[in-house]
Amino acid sequence: MKQAIEFSNNEHPFLFVGSRRKSHNAYFIVVNSGSILIRLGKHEHLMSKGQGFWVPFDCLHALTILPGTQFFKVAFSIRLRQPLCRDAGFFIVTPLLNALLVELEKQPVEENDWNGVDGRLLKVVADQVANLSASTQSLSPAISKHYHSALALLLNGHKVTDSSAIKTIQPVLGMTLKEFESCLTIRETVKLIRSGRKLPQIAAQLNTSEVLLEALAMAILGKSFQ
Repeated sequence: MKQAIEFSNNEHPFLFVGSRRKSHNAYFIVVNSGSILIRLGKHEHLMSKGQGFWVPFDCLHALTILPGTQFFKVAFSIRLRQPLCRDAGFFIVTPLLNALLVELEKQPVEENDWNGVDGRLLKVVADQVANLSASTQSLSPAISKHYHSALALLLNGHKVTDSSAIKTIQPVLGMTLKEFESCLTIRETVKLIRSGRKLPQIAAQLNTSEVLLEALAMAILGKSFQ
């Protein structure tokens, strides 16, 4: 990081499958459209529109950014002397914090002047997160706890047949369950390829065909596995 605090506006038209790693800096994400999955330990959480998620320094995690997602990210260097939240989790995005992020989005990317408008806005953002409280008690604050068991099944690659749960979860995902299941299939394929497996082996393991995996890859990843 060049600056102690850095802002970025991120757009992902295609699926992004992040590796499991420890964070080199603290950061938070605020989702504006689409949805993001974050794995912490054994559990995976679903971030959706309007939600904020805090990741502290040295936090082991993995991000999966679903196609069509746009989000703001603010990263804090370990050089920053200000105490920051040590717990990962969802946090409430206040109207002021949201307004600051929207204003930062308007600033020219090439300027990024710590002593200019960007710097002043980021310092206020830092003040806003000084007393931030994060929690992982919920798999997704946007979904009623009544449907969290169905969401957990879905995130673990299992089928969800409860029509009421489907109607509740789909709008939060921003896609149909079938589309989401396809994203998870491609995510698993990407992980297996990274571990050294070949596509024919993966297709057999996932009980599907190479042709289908390649077709899904072009639509979801925007590129072929070959």
